[in-house]
Amino acid sequence: MASYIQGYDEERFATTVNRNFLCLICFNVLKDPVLCPRNQHCFCRACITKHLENLRRCPTCADELAVETLAEPNRMVKDYLNELKIHCVYNNRGCHEILQLQHLDNHEATCGFTPAVCTNQGCGATLNQRDLIHHQSELCEFRKLKCHSCGEMEKRMANLEKNMERNAADMEGKLEAVNNEVRGLKTVLIEGFDEMKDVLIKMEDKIDTTEVRNIASGDKENIIVAGGAWNDSVEMFNWRQRKWSPLQSLPKKRFGATSFVCNNHVTIAGGFCSGYLDDMIRMNIDPNADLSMHWSDCPVKLPAKLAHHSSVLYNDHLIVTGGYDGNAVPDCIHEVQLVPPYTVKKLSRMPEPRREHSTQLFDDNLLIVGGSTTVRHQDNLSSVVLYDIKKNECKQLAPLPYEVNEMTTVRWGDNIVVIGGVDKRGNELDTVIIYNVKTEQSHLLPSMRCKRRACTAVVIGNKIVVLGGRDEQQRNLKSVEAFNFESYTWQELPEMSQAR
Repeated sequence: MASYIQGYDEERFATTVNRNFLCLICFNVLKDPVLCPRNQHCFCRACITKHLENLRRCPTCADELAVETLAEPNRMVKDYLNELKIHCVYNNRGCHEILQLQHLDNHEATCGFTPAVCTNQGCGATLNQRDLIHHQSELCEFRKLKCHSCGEMEKRMANLEKNMERNAADMEGKLEAVNNEVRGLKTVLIEGFDEMKDVLIKMEDKIDTTEVRNIASGDKENIIVAGGAWNDSVEMFNWRQRKWSPLQSLPKKRFGATSFVCNNHVTIAGGFCSGYLDDMIRMNIDPNADLSMHWSDCPVKLPAKLAHHSSVLYNDHLIVTGGYDGNAVPDCIHEVQLVPPYTVKKLSRMPEPRREHSTQLFDDNLLIVGGSTTVRHQDNLSSVVLYDIKKNECKQLAPLPYEVNEMTTVRWGDNIVVIGGVDKRGNELDTVIIYNVKTEQSHLLPSMRCKRRACTAVVIGNKIVVLGGRDEQQRNLKSVEAFNFESYTWQELPEMSQAR
């Protein structure tokens, strides 16, 4: 994803590297380390320089930071890194050198296993540097050979030129004959097309066009949004065409619900509409979602009437956590079977009750982040919990850098990206952080263009698309924006037709 040189891959080192010497942005071993001066957070120089192009704050503590104010680490840090034993980067090409990190650059600059391209015209083979000369002079089939009988070669060349002249004359005659045939064929085709055109015009007069319906080709990168903020409308964004189109409205307005796609159906679970709901409704989107598709009742029920819960699809089950039933915030983790007999099973309890939190699935583990233990923002959480579905165990991980609820999240590789939300003072956020599940480290990404709470997000390609929500003036938003990991920037997309 990154277009700059990151730190050293941990797997290249002969021994395990202390985790305090990993960059807090790329999570690799530090390369040319520099520090945030006040809190001593350590980064690769290239990583933090790239980050500061978009956001002049420390990605870990959010202190104001600039390239000019970066601090150098002390000698102990540099000595530790310099003495680490590392494999040559060309290990996979055959170099088995293991040397101290401080000698790596000098070695790799002269390593005989450096890739080199054969310069013989027509070859272009890539070899190890140490084998290049032997290949070019002895082995390459495109190498230039010295002729030891130049006179004989000149005679052969003269004969070859005469033969080529004769062949060229023959080819010109044959080509003219072919051109004559093509010209005749072209005339016949034009006459034929004119006749077909007349026939089609006559047929068109007999066709009742009201019976013809256009069917769009399927696109796996459509985004469907439904309901939200006292809204029953549903619309779909075609990523390829960058265009919104309406779908059948929900049977009733609902917000605070969750949704998932299973067996070619988009399903909405729970939420609030003049009361808390435990039902699910679904719409068939196979082969394509359009206005002809209707919502229907689903035989599956949530464990209770809930809104502001979180759910993820796991095999043929829905894992449901927390929420709010109008009276209390539960701490339960439930499993809802999506195939007959549609059983509901309580699996475990979270360390804290949560509402308006978020969850993401990482293989057989459910990552649970943020939320609030009550209906008050003062009780927001920064805690992160990893629930092992197979072992049925919860484990506390390192917390987020701040308390937050009403945010949205997406999974990005081994990371969860936490987007927007509300802090414990009730302020809407434009903050975006990326939290690595393996290292339990987090850092800031560039802020969104808008502050958003209760928004939603999806990943398409190398972009995170964020939709709707409510801003700091309590206005529901139509706006849509996308973060591009390649350019490391946010860009606006066509807005939805309805604020939600």
